[in-house]
Amino acid sequence: MSLSFADAAKAKKLNDFFQKHGRIYIVVDATSDEVIVPNFLKGDPALRLVLNMRMPQAIHIRDDALESDFSFSGQVYTCLIPMERIWAAYLPEGDMEHGIVWEENVPETIRAVVSAVRSLQEDEPTQDESVEISEERAVEKQSIAQGEKTEDVLETDEEPIARKVRHLRVVK
Repeated sequence: MSLSFADAAKAKKLNDFFQKHGRIYIVVDATSDEVIVPNFLKGDPALRLVLNMRMPQAIHIRDDALESDFSFSGQVYTCLIPMERIWAAYLPEGDMEHGIVWEENVPETIRAVVSAVRSLQEDEPTQDESVEISEERAVEKQSIAQGEKTEDVLETDEEPIARKVRHLRVVK
């Protein structure tokens, strides 16, 4: 671990955010051997840890790393997290929009997931398109129910519009 000005600036910003709010989540890339956490948490590129001013143990936010004795399922474990492995901090009751993200430290796997989700969202029809499709289907259903144009509706060459189902979900 080496000390850099960027890490020192991040430590100051993280400490200020923590002091201001008192209870925050930090998001850590625990895939590195530099990150000292319990073995069952290693390998997680988006490990969330809670920092709370009311915790009985001291939380040391230094220029190069965050160090504290965290409790996991009742077991106390001394953790050491290099600043370069912390990539976000946010409020527990909020979302990432109300926090800090250090883009340069976001793991590549997380970038890929975010990119995939964004591309799925871009492919989804807009609200106007959805209303138009819904109205067309309502007319088709009504026609079928009334026995009108049954053959025309059923024999179209158009593919049915499939509803996008999100199959990727990141839960931590």
